[in-house]
Amino acid sequence: KSSPSYFPCLLVFTGMRAVRRFAAGAARPVRARGFSSGAEASGGSNALPAFVIGAGIGAVAYYQYDQSQPKAGIPEPNKLKLILFGAPGSGKGTQCEKLTALFGVKHISTGDLLREHVKNGTDLGKQAKEFMDKGALVPDSLVIDLLKDAVKDAPKGWIIDGMPRTAVQAEFMQKEGLVPDCFLTLDVPDSVLEERICGRRLDPETGAIYHLKFKPPPKEVVSRLIHRSDDTADKLKNRLKAYHDNLDSVLGVYRSANLYTAIDANRNPDAVYGDLVGNTLKARLDKWAGK
Repeated sequence: KSSPSYFPCLLVFTGMRAVRRFAAGAARPVRARGFSSGAEASGGSNALPAFVIGAGIGAVAYYQYDQSQPKAGIPEPNKLKLILFGAPGSGKGTQCEKLTALFGVKHISTGDLLREHVKNGTDLGKQAKEFMDKGALVPDSLVIDLLKDAVKDAPKGWIIDGMPRTAVQAEFMQKEGLVPDCFLTLDVPDSVLEERICGRRLDPETGAIYHLKFKPPPKEVVSRLIHRSDDTADKLKNRLKAYHDNLDSVLGVYRSANLYTAIDANRNPDAVYGDLVGNTLKARLDKWAGK
């Protein structure tokens, strides 16, 4: 909790009194007998410097006090919390990058999160690796534990993409406190998604994703780009089937909570970004207004 609002005022007042007493004491030895100026009688000659120095003492004391207190960052209710949902190739990564830069929040991709924990050999990563090595799906409870750990290091808030994929995951996330201000979906026709996915290329050194048509890579990195095994038409069909099979049930969870907003993402990325920002700000205003 923050300190009481009267605390800095008390420090300033105390500093002013201390300086004024010092100033009054320093002035007495040089005062001529029988002489008393109006300023001396009223203390006016010392008032301004006492106020300035006293305010300075108070400010320094309050700063030192404030720095000694535990910092919790932005209070939890005021953090920005978003979930960006969409099919593979709908533009989640591109838009998350833009929104993260604008709002200063943390982008949490469940796929990247899993790979990071496995690479770093964390306890959660070791548990996840056991399932991944067997070719099995990582349990929802473990993935959500990873998310809960990730949002602890998000002082201004977070944007999650890659979860939930099912209604069970959505309900589990709600239960575990991973409740967004707004659940935003990026809607793109399947025929467009295929072109987007199959043209993607990954830079293994930087993690940057390019597209041969829509976001051509610089010439100096072309030779090291790789075509990911799941960015093919055949793999996309399976991924889209799983996406559409669960779409209505996932949306139902957030519709019922009045958090769902659909965005037409089959447009210029800047137009999509503008809609995302507008809907995010509206969700924040509605939240603050108690709607």
